[in-house]
Amino acid sequence: SCYYGFTQLKQSERINAMDQEIEVKFLINDYERLMRKINNLGLICARPRTYERNLRYDTPDQRLLYARQVLRLRKDDLARLTFKGPGALQEGVLTRKEIEVVVSDFDAANRFLEALGYQVVLMYEKYRANYLIDELVLSLDETPFGYFVELEGKSPAQVKTAANLLGLDWEERINLSYSGLLEQYNQNTGQAFRDLSFEVFQGLEVTPADLGLTYADLSE
Repeated sequence: SCYYGFTQLKQSERINAMDQEIEVKFLINDYERLMRKINNLGLICARPRTYERNLRYDTPDQRLLYARQVLRLRKDDLARLTFKGPGALQEGVLTRKEIEVVVSDFDAANRFLEALGYQVVLMYEKYRANYLIDELVLSLDETPFGYFVELEGKSPAQVKTAANLLGLDWEERINLSYSGLLEQYNQNTGQAFRDLSFEVFQGLEVTPADLGLTYADLSE
């Protein structure tokens, strides 16, 4: 069972102690099989399945986009304001500067950013559960266009080891954000969706080809 453990959350937060994000994603086909593997490995549940809403901001002249920077406001069990710098690949894993702070009021933070001249350019939502593999965080995401595993650790080697432990094909790793995947989906399908929401994707059957991806679950 997945319980909410304060100690475990504190442990997972150590990963961001140096303001660095080292992570990859994988598209998952068999959710139930992955959950059995997680349970069989006895992984600690740091946060149970929680609804998450994200707002991404930019200036009217898209200054952050051109600088390859991200400004995001997230609401799950807490409200978090995040800055991400340009990403770089290190040993096949996306590495980038990330600074995240907890804010007390999601709506007030949104008004604060809008008062500074930022505007929402994307809303995306998902359900996320977090598990720990030592000090690496495994996030199991249910998104409007499929199931994903996100692995965030202290080094590319640690992330790759965790992927192997979970039986994920390293060659199918994803270094794009969910906004980047939405852009690929729009390009591949001729859509022009601004938001990655369950309402927008309701009734749509999304294939890996629509996303330009391949399932990473390795056959047993």
